Amino acid sequence: MTRSGSVVWIGKPWILPSVLVRSIVIAVVAVAVVVLEFLFGVANASLGDFVSGVPVISSWPLVVWTFLVVLLVWVFSILRLVLLRVSQTYVLHDDSLEIRSGLLTSRAFVVSPSGFSELEVFRSVVGRIVESGDIVVETQSEADNVVRLVRVRNPLRVADQIREVMARPVVRIEGSAPKEEKK
Repeated sequence: MTRSGSVVWIGKPWILPSVLVRSIVIAVVAVAVVVLEFLFGVANASLGDFVSGVPVISSWPLVVWTFLVVLLVWVFSILRLVLLRVSQTYVLHDDSLEIRSGLLTSRAFVVSPSGFSELEVFRSVVGRIVESGDIVVETQSEADNVVRLVRVRNPLRVADQIREVMARPVVRIEGSAPKEEKK
């Protein structure tokens, strides 16, 4: 279902700001917990000191377990963002907007200028600082009337490009491919 028109813009969800913020927050929490462990004198204690019958691995100090748990929390918090980036692609052609999604199964949704209804840009306070946001495109289709482009880098610029493509009049002559109307 890919379009043959020339490509104006290609984008993927921009996860870098979220990855950095999550990493910083998790690092601060880890440092705070480790400092508390040392203040209370339990950093070098092993899990075997607290729970009996735990295997040999329990001889590791509590501070090591803290770092392992923090690492797992960080990996799982970043994994969702990475999967979002890998599974979503946005392609703006000179005659349509295509949203491709999926990892194992893929889905492509194409919005043509004739099906385009409305476009909105949503940016949080943090999104304004890092130039990121979501673009919501409403279509006249009954099946999927709202299409969301999430975590778009420079969303105002991209929204202007989408508006420019979608506002372009298209002339169709029976038996020929769509052609752009001369201005």
